[in-house]
Formats: sequence, structure tokens, C-alpha cells
Amino acid sequence: MNVNNIKLKTKFAVLIVVLFVIALIGSVAWTSYAQREQTINELREKGLVLSQQMSAVWDFMSANQDRFEATAFAENGSYQGLHCAVAGRSIGKLFSNESGYLTRFVNFDPRNSEDTPDEFEAEALNAFRADPGLTEYYAVTKYDGQQVFRYLAPMKIERTCLECHGEPKGEIDVTGHPKEGWAIDDIGGAISIVIPMDLYVSAEQDSVLQNVVFFIVVLVACLLIVYFSLSHLVTNPLRKIREGVSRIQTGDLDVRLDGPESSFEMNTLAAEFNDMAHELSGLYENLEAQVDDRTAQLANANDVLERQRVQLERANELLRHDNEYKSSFLAMMSHELRTPLTSILVYAELLNREGDPAYEKEAEALSEIEANGRVLLLMINDILEMSRLDAGKTQLAVETVDLGDVVGLVQSVVQPLARRNNISFACEIDPNVPLMQGDFEKIRHILENLCGNAMKFTHEGGNVKLNAEYDSEAREVVIKVSDTGIGIAQKDQQRIFERFVQVDSSVSRRYNGTGLGLALAKEYTEMHGGTISVESELGSGSTFIVRLPEVPRPERWHNPSTAGEDLNDAVNAELPNGAGAFEAAQQGGIDASESLRETGE
Repeated sequence: MNVNNIKLKTKFAVLIVVLFVIALIGSVAWTSYAQREQTINELREKGLVLSQQMSAVWDFMSANQDRFEATAFAENGSYQGLHCAVAGRSIGKLFSNESGYLTRFVNFDPRNSEDTPDEFEAEALNAFRADPGLTEYYAVTKYDGQQVFRYLAPMKIERTCLECHGEPKGEIDVTGHPKEGWAIDDIGGAISIVIPMDLYVSAEQDSVLQNVVFFIVVLVACLLIVYFSLSHLVTNPLRKIREGVSRIQTGDLDVRLDGPESSFEMNTLAAEFNDMAHELSGLYENLEAQVDDRTAQLANANDVLERQRVQLERANELLRHDNEYKSSFLAMMSHELRTPLTSILVYAELLNREGDPAYEKEAEALSEIEANGRVLLLMINDILEMSRLDAGKTQLAVETVDLGDVVGLVQSVVQPLARRNNISFACEIDPNVPLMQGDFEKIRHILENLCGNAMKFTHEGGNVKLNAEYDSEAREVVIKVSDTGIGIAQKDQQRIFERFVQVDSSVSRRYNGTGLGLALAKEYTEMHGGTISVESELGSGSTFIVRLPEVPRPERWHNPSTAGEDLNDAVNAELPNGAGAFEAAQQGGIDASESLRETGE
């Protein structure tokens, strides 16, 4: 049950009951303690009086001992009269028989065995001897299985006691006992009084009961007064306010509360409630008009939004047409530009192979024409391929691929470029790499772009390594292209895979290119259902990691019989008739080798 849902009156009742129980327990404890202290004080006073009376008897006998001794001797000279010890013990027994109290005179070395102290009396005697200023020793304890009050008072040696108990020690006194050798103010023993507590305990319990009953009556009366006062001053006014709130919730805004006349706070609360109800009534009267105004405004806003939606649809349609025009334009321009450019490349290569340049500058010019033409051709091919990707016309030509064949072809293309730039290039394929399903040409394009990119940003004397291994748990082929080049800053490692993006995009940048190579590698990798990533530190080289599934997703598979048409369009279809038997494979290798050296996207 949620505590917040309990009524206030119930909470007050529980609080009052708890306070009542706590107060009752405290009252019983305090009354019992006070009564016990009062009983002990009364018994102590009674014990003190009794000990003083017994001490007075002892003093009287000691003071009149010479009178008793005048008639205390028999004709044979033996002592047969009274002395203080006999008189005190006899009076104590008579008092015990008549009163029920037990009175004794105890000592550690008594002349009568009846005066031998018990454990409690021994503790008292030791206390008196340890502290000569101690005048009493008492406690509530057990005696013969009964709860009693025990009181002991010290008996000090006076001048009249020295005749029987003084010096010299061991001398036989008139009673026939050896003297103890005590001096004045020595502790000669103690008066021990045992008072039964039955009557006192019964009286104590009756007194506690009477006090508790009286306290309960008074406390109950006070708590009832508090409870009814709270009901009148707090809960009843709050109930009226709650009823008023319920009426407002049902739509009755004309409710008004009269002053509860219980307290200033409740009167203030009632007045504020009336003010709130009045304001709500005024707001409700204007609510319909406001709703109509808001409805009209919303209708106008909906009309505006509808017009804007139509305009956005038109704008989107125009954008789609513009994008189609852009893609068509790029495809057309790339197609048209490749025709004369391919002719230029063919004739430049024929002149380089078959011609005999008149001088060295002419040979260098022809080589430069061929090299830059191939760079331009590769840029145009990348732009055309990217536009085909945007148009959704590029699909996977899935076939069984031996990654060793792909790596061998890539090595044959990249190795001349590595030798030319004095860069160490190595390929390593783990023996457990299996045959995989994929697009042979696109995988080759991925590796050529990554290796060419590594060659482009690696200085002379550096190293580039292509490594392939198989992840059996993920069933993926992992291809890594590592270099010792300039590296890539952390902030640039994600955006280098975007289209037309290079780390250095300034006009005077050192490394040229369109910025499409890594973007195409990423597109081809993702078409296979794989991932591409880079690990690099600025100045410490880079490692590009391509993970290709053993079997790609089938969404973009394409018929292998027609897969070569796109490649023919990109390379061979524009060769002039005069090129004759210019070998397609050789030309593809030369194109890639020369262009990767310059671009390395």
C-alpha cells in the first residue's frame, strides 16, 4: 500500500498511538525507577536509625561497664556479669524476634562464632577498613532466597572498649578472652541489619500502578483533545477544500467556500481557493472563443503547410530531374571524352614503340602525353563508375574467385610502379584462404586502388605490403594493405572514404587525384557485404583493412555472362580500328600501372 494514499486523519491517529505507547513505556520506566530509589532511601534511613539505636545500646553498656563489674564476680573470682557484647547481641536477637528484622554484630575475628561475617558482610568490613571515612554500606540483594535490604554501619573502638579489646594484645581480659590490641577509632566490627522487602516491593508496585493509571488517564484525555482539535482545525477544512476541488473537476466553476473559521492559515487557503475558482470561471467563459481562434489559426497553418509541402515536392522533383541530368551528362561526357582520349593514348604509345623521335625532348613529350592521358582516362572512368553507382546500374557479377589470382594480377600491375619509385612491394597470402564468391573485377579494383594509394603516399625507399588471411569464426577474408608513408591524422580517417575528398584539398596540394579511389573501394566492399577501415598515425604509415565475406549478400548479384559489358565500355569499346590487336589485358595493366602512379586514390 502506498503511504501517500493514507488519509491524514489516519496518519494522525497512528502518530498519536505511537506517541501514547512511547510515553507509557517512558512513564512506567521512570515511575519504577523513582519508586525503587524512594524505597531504597526509606530502607536506608530505617537501617541508619536501627544501627544508631544498637550503637546507643552498646555505648550505654560501655559507659556503665564498671557498675556491672562491681557485682559481676562470684565468690571464686570468676566473671559472671553482663558486658556490652553480650547485651548488644541479646538485644539484637530480641529485636529480630519481635520485628522480623535480623540484627547482628560481625567481625573478622569474632569471640563468638555467631558473629562470623558472610560474603556481603565481609565486603562491607573490607570497605570500612579501606575507607575510614565510610559511614554505611547497603544494597538490595538476596538472603536465604529472599529479596532483602542489607545495611551495615561500622563500629569504632572508643576509650571504654580498650579495657577488654586494647593493649597489650593477647592479654586475658575480665571475660576470659585475649585482648585484640585495638586502638581508639579502629574498626572493631560492624552492625549488620537485614530488612525483608516483601512489604516494600508490594507497596512499590501499588504506587507504580497508581501512577501509571493516572498517567494513562491524563495522557488519553490529552491525546483525545489533540485528535479532535486536529480534526476541527485541519482535516475538516481540508475535506471541504477537497470537495470543492471535486466539484470543479466535474465542471462546476461557481463553487465557493465559506471561511472554515478554524485558523488564519485555513481561512487564507479558502480565500485563495475562491480566487482560483473565480479565475477559472473567467477563463472558461473565454475558452470557446479562444478555441475558435486557435482552430482558425491551425487551419491557416495547415493550408500554409500544405502549400509548402506541394512546393517541396516540386523542388524534390526538380532535384531528381537535375540529378538525372547530372548523371546522364557525366555518363555522356565521360563516354564522349574517352573516344578521342583513347585515340590519343593509342597513337602516343605507337609513336613511342614504333617511331624514332628526332631528339630526346620529343620522346619526353610523347611519354608525358601518354602518361597524362592515362591519368585523365582513369579519372573519367572513376567519374563514370560513380555516376553508374548513383544510378543503381552497377551490380555484382558473382563468380568463384581465387584471391591468389587477383593478388597476382594486382602485383603485376603495381610492381613496375614500385620499382620506378624505389619502393619495396610484397604480397603474402595465408594458405588457409579459401575460394570465395565475389566480383573478380571489383575485388581487383579495390586492391589496385589501395595499393596505388599506398604507393602514392610512400616516399622513396619505403615499404608497401599486401597481406590476405582468413577469419574462420566470422567466415571472412581479411585483406590488409600496409605502408610506411606519411600516415593520416585521426580527425581525417573517416572522411577520406567520402567522394571527392582528399586530406589536402588546397589548390597547391602536393598529391593530385580526384578523391574517388577510396570512395569506390568502399562502395565495392560494401556491395559484397564487407567493411573497410584504416589504422594510421600521422608520420607512421597506414594500414587499410578490407573484410569480405566468403559468400556476399545476394541482393546485388548480376549475371556473369553480361558482366563484362561495363568493363568493355570503360576500356576496350572506344579503341580505334587502327589499334588492331592491341592486347586488352596488356592495355588494362599498363593503364592501371601508369595512372595509379599519378593518382593513387
